[in-house]
Amino acid sequence: MANFVKNYLTSTDLVVILITVGLITVITLVAYTLEKKVSKASPFFIRLGEHIIESALLVVSILVLRQVFTTINNGHFMTDAWLYANAQIAVSFFGILILNNRLVELLTLAFPFLYNPAFNVTRFSGPYLTYFFALYIVLLITVDYAYSHKDEMLISNYKYTIAQTVYALCWWSILWIDYHFNPYKIIISMIFFEVFMLIIRITEKRLRLSFADFKDLEIKANYDALTGVINRSSLNTTSKELFEEHAHTDATIAVAMFDIDHFKKFNDTYGHEIGDEVLRHVAHLAERELMTTCNEKGAGQLFRYGGEEFIIIFKGATAQEAAEVVYDIRKTLKDIPLFINGAKLNVTLCFGITSLKESDKTTKEIFERVDKYLYQSKNNGRNRVTIEGDTYTYDNLKVAFEA
Repeated sequence: MANFVKNYLTSTDLVVILITVGLITVITLVAYTLEKKVSKASPFFIRLGEHIIESALLVVSILVLRQVFTTINNGHFMTDAWLYANAQIAVSFFGILILNNRLVELLTLAFPFLYNPAFNVTRFSGPYLTYFFALYIVLLITVDYAYSHKDEMLISNYKYTIAQTVYALCWWSILWIDYHFNPYKIIISMIFFEVFMLIIRITEKRLRLSFADFKDLEIKANYDALTGVINRSSLNTTSKELFEEHAHTDATIAVAMFDIDHFKKFNDTYGHEIGDEVLRHVAHLAERELMTTCNEKGAGQLFRYGGEEFIIIFKGATAQEAAEVVYDIRKTLKDIPLFINGAKLNVTLCFGITSLKESDKTTKEIFERVDKYLYQSKNNGRNRVTIEGDTYTYDNLKVAFEA
């Protein structure tokens, strides 16, 4: 037994632990990156591609562990490979929790039939057949439970520990069927497995906190603190990307700029806190309307340009289609007024709308043009919209739609 324990306390074990922690870090990074780019609303083939990438990552991680252990044991990966087995069991269990797809779950359930010497069919003809399938059923239930309750398991230490213990015990018992080592080694291996998983758990938690901090930093950098909409810094990046995309694909893009009529009057009459509430109210209703109409009239993104000015970029929409959304925003603002201390505030907007033209060489030209149209609306009496140089009241705009 002393020699067995010594096999876990060598310098090569440190190498395996460090590499395993590195693989866990890579798996976590890939999982969080894909989670940001792919959602349940993404097209089927995009989600399928994500599942294939994550499954391939899990397989590659296990193969890397095998190659590392083969290298440090002079070509014999199963020489005193207790830590090696624990590392593989740990990575496969972690993959179930962090990689959010059923393909990984199915792959994990296939591992007992795929590893060496699992291809030796004598296990199915001997006295251990019933024992193997009983263990496999327990393994299946454990894996399915871990996958279905992964969110609560990631924050619940006792559920996490119970699931990982049952999972590892099933695996070590299956390994015992194939290798017939002394059963007491299962107990020792389980103890070291729990230590191994503790290291992985601490690493995963720290990574999760780092991602949360990064997400908070990203929100502060890209979103306006007052209104919660995307800020001007992100507008510059997004507009340049769309401009370059238009140059290569001729995608239709429309831009609307608006501001709140007589906004200074709200600040002077009611105070800056009420002025801030007006800004939030307008931004909230505009975003809500954009979410409602995005599939029908192109995808619209709202940005705070500065002060009481906002910009909407419509991808896949013409100036006419953007004007229809603008009309809906104005109607929603009229139907859902802002009340302060029982008093109804009359909030109106001026808009300028243009579309990206072949003659536009930079995004600056688009913004200068739409800004000119906005001020054309303001100079013609406010509560108006100017589309490509033509100014309308909202009532006239509705008539123009119906014509």
